Amino acid sequence: MTTRRPLAAGAIAASLLLSPGLAFSAPPAPSPQPTPGPGWDQGRSVYERRVHPPEEPEKVDWDARVRELLREEPGDLVVAAVGDMIFNERISHLREPERRNLLRILQEADVAIGNLEFSLNDRPDLQKPFYDFRAGREFAWEVVATGINLVAMANNHALDFGAEGLKECLRTLDLAGIAHAGAGRTLAEAHQPGTLRPPGQKERLALLSYMRYWTDRDRCADPAGPCLSTIDPATVLVARDDGKVEAVEGPQERDVKTMEDDVLLAKRRYGPVFVSLHVHDVSHARVFGVQDRTPPNEEIPFRRAIDGGADAVLGSGPHVLRGVELRNGKPILYSLGNFVYQYRTPKVIPTDLPHQRDQEMARPPNVSVWDRRDSREVMESVVARMTYRDGTLRKLELIPVTIDDEGPLYGVPRLASTKRAKEIVDLLARLSAPYGTRIAWKGWYGEVELPGGPAAAAK
Repeated sequence: MTTRRPLAAGAIAASLLLSPGLAFSAPPAPSPQPTPGPGWDQGRSVYERRVHPPEEPEKVDWDARVRELLREEPGDLVVAAVGDMIFNERISHLREPERRNLLRILQEADVAIGNLEFSLNDRPDLQKPFYDFRAGREFAWEVVATGINLVAMANNHALDFGAEGLKECLRTLDLAGIAHAGAGRTLAEAHQPGTLRPPGQKERLALLSYMRYWTDRDRCADPAGPCLSTIDPATVLVARDDGKVEAVEGPQERDVKTMEDDVLLAKRRYGPVFVSLHVHDVSHARVFGVQDRTPPNEEIPFRRAIDGGADAVLGSGPHVLRGVELRNGKPILYSLGNFVYQYRTPKVIPTDLPHQRDQEMARPPNVSVWDRRDSREVMESVVARMTYRDGTLRKLELIPVTIDDEGPLYGVPRLASTKRAKEIVDLLARLSAPYGTRIAWKGWYGEVELPGGPAAAAK
C-alpha cells in the first residue's frame, strides 16, 4: 500500500507557463505578509472581538489519523471534492495540525475539485456587486498550494467583474495549471469540460460545471463572448384540482438536455466524468430558513446528469450541507457546503457592513448587529473523498470540517473535532436518509455504505 506526497513547491513553480502579458512573480514566502490596515475602526468587528471563547485544541494525533486515511492500494484513483471557496487571504502557511492535515487530504489526492466562487484578476475597478469576491492574479499560487487543481466556475459570482474580469481569471488559471469548467471565452468553451490526467491513469478525468439560479440573469447574451454554462428557470401555470391556478418553477428542459449532451460527449472522450451543479433555488435570505433540503424540481438536473452517464455529481450553492443520494451506485452530493468562507475579510470589505445589511444572516431580537454570526450550518462542511479502482467507486468518505466564525481566521477551515465531526456526520445521515443512503461512523469521519460494499455485505 502506498501514499502520495503533495506536489513540491518547486514542481508547482516549474509547471507555470509565463506570458509577456501576464507574469507571475515567485511564490510568496511562508511567513504572513503585513497588509495595510483598512483605514477605518474595526475594533468592534468579529475579527477583533470574540463573543465565544476559542475552541480548545483536541488532544489527538492528526498526523496519524490522516496518514491512515490516505493509505491506498495500487491502481487507486482518489478524487477529493469540496464546496464553495470564497477565498482572499492565505491559509496554506497555517501550521495547526487540524488545518495542515485538512489541506494534506487535498494535496495528496490525484484530483482535488472545488467551486471557485471568486475571481482572480487585477481589476478591482470592474467590481459590479456589493461583495468584493476577488483576489489578485498572484493568489493563484495559493489556490495551487491548497491542493486544488480542478475548479468549477459556473456560479453567480463568476461575472462579478464583468467579461474582462472573467477573461483575466481564465487566463490566470491556465497559467497556474488549474483546470476549469463552466466558464469560457465563448459559450461553446463554457460547455467544454476541464480535464486532468491523474498520475498513473491512462484516461483523463473530466469536469463539467453548470449554474442553476432562480433567475436567468447570467444566461449568455452573446455566444461569441465570455459566458457561463447555465440551467435557467422556467415558470408554468398549473391548474389544480380545486380550480385554483398555481405558478410552478423548474429548470428549463432545453438546458437539461444540453447538459446531458455534454456528459455524453465527455464520456466518449474521457474516463471518469464529474458534474458540478451550483444551485440557488431561492434567495439565501434567512426568511427562507436553513436550506438544507433540495426541492424536488431541483433534484431533476442532478439525477439526469447521472442518468446521462456522469460518475458523480457535486452540488454547491446553498452554503449549507445537503443529503447524499446513490443513483445506480453513483453518488449525488446535493451540497458540500462551504469550504473557505472569507467573505467578510476586513482588509477587503469592512466586516461589519455585511453584518448590518446582509439578508443571509439571521437577525435575532435583542442581539446587537456587532454580535450577529453566521449560523452553525453555514460554518460546517465536508471533504468528499472518493476512491475509484478499475472505473468503479470503491469508497466514499466524508471528512467533517468546521470554519472559524470569529477571530483573525474568520472563514478558515479546519478538521472538525471528534465531537463536532460526529454531529456533522449524524446531520448528513439524517439529510441522506430520505434517499435511502446510510452513512457509517468511522471514529472521526463518515463513510457512505455503497451497494455491494463491505459494510452492506456484513448486514
